[in-house]
Amino acid sequence: MSSRPSRRLGFTLFEILVVVTILLILAGMAVPSYLETVDDALAASTRQELQRVRTAIDYYAFQHQEQFPGWNGAAWSETTLRDQLLLASDLSGNTAAPGTPGFPYGPYLTEAIPSNPYNDLNTIKVIAPGGSFPAPDDSTGWVYFAVDGQFRANSTATTPDGDPVFSL
Repeated sequence: MSSRPSRRLGFTLFEILVVVTILLILAGMAVPSYLETVDDALAASTRQELQRVRTAIDYYAFQHQEQFPGWNGAAWSETTLRDQLLLASDLSGNTAAPGTPGFPYGPYLTEAIPSNPYNDLNTIKVIAPGGSFPAPDDSTGWVYFAVDGQFRANSTATTPDGDPVFSL
């Protein structure tokens, strides 16, 4: 009878620990990179949404004798701002459904006001001329300065570069 050397089945505890350690090191290097990529995408998305709405505001003002949207003849309001960007309008800023005779301008946005990627809100705080806005507070998605048409993200967050999201 010849005896064969027995084969080892399975892995030793040491081998398993080495593999687990290597996997943990790789995960430790990948997670921060992944989180930075997510933060970069969030900042890029915010820039894109801001550009889309800012372009709509500028085009509205261009077609309405340099009057920025949001004025209803008596006061500045979020509802009027939304309507003037999303519906058709006449030269005075009155709104109606797209295609209504006598309302040749707009709509300037084909979809609803976007949500702020940092706080998932699409509400707008309208700051009337002469009004003030002390600092971003995440209470609304956006801030609109009616005096000059500035549209900003109402967020206390910062981009991966360290820039305040409010100043994008």
